[in-house]
Amino acid sequence: MLERGLYHPGESTLHQLDPRLKIGSLVILGLLMTTVNWGGLLCLTGGLLIMLGYSPLPIKAFQSVIKAGVVLGLFYTLIMGWHWEEGWFFWKGYWSMAGMLQGLMMSWRILLVFLLTRMFSAFTLPSEQGIGIAFFLAPFYRITPKAADFALLITLTLRFIPLLLEEAALLYKARLAKGNLTGQWIGKIKDLAALLLPLLRIALRRAEELAENLVARGYVSGSYRVLGTKEWESKDSWGVVILALWSIGALIIEFVL
Repeated sequence: MLERGLYHPGESTLHQLDPRLKIGSLVILGLLMTTVNWGGLLCLTGGLLIMLGYSPLPIKAFQSVIKAGVVLGLFYTLIMGWHWEEGWFFWKGYWSMAGMLQGLMMSWRILLVFLLTRMFSAFTLPSEQGIGIAFFLAPFYRITPKAADFALLITLTLRFIPLLLEEAALLYKARLAKGNLTGQWIGKIKDLAALLLPLLRIALRRAEELAENLVARGYVSGSYRVLGTKEWESKDSWGVVILALWSIGALIIEFVL
């Protein structure tokens, strides 16, 4: 029950990759997507499209992500494309082609990051995400015990997000069972807002139960350690090679073009 949400069950190669590799790939590719220009973005887009074609995810799994990316990208394009002189009268301005191109570039980056994170959440269990993040934070445990507490916080947050989503779905179904739902947007927003208070109560109750369990097990600050790390396999090594070639190729194309 805790593993539901954005995760797409399956036995593909992308599902079976080590979570440490997935976390590292997410960070490296995310940094490249936000720093390189159009040449590097073309290389990253091509590789991401190949992954999308290879993955078993249906197209409709990306519909909400694409809509959000397009809407946010359009907002950035309009904001960055409109130029006005100094002063309070922002409507006294003009459309800038350079600003529009910069906004489109930002929209491109946003859409790529959204697609990458959607694929990551679809192929990685919340528990595996926490293990991967905690592994990369492990070197900081010797510096401060707060690093271990931070890793535990992230792990528990990722574990309980699917649970809260399921609780919210149950509350909404209970609201549907009572009937008298409005078809207007304002009414739908009010219905969703009415779920916030009971969902908050559920979250606080879960947090209290979790705190009691940690105390009962003798947890102290800085004592969190990564357990159950997946054994590194040959396909994970090939994944590292592909990630390195993909990243280096994007950088080479960026500097050449």
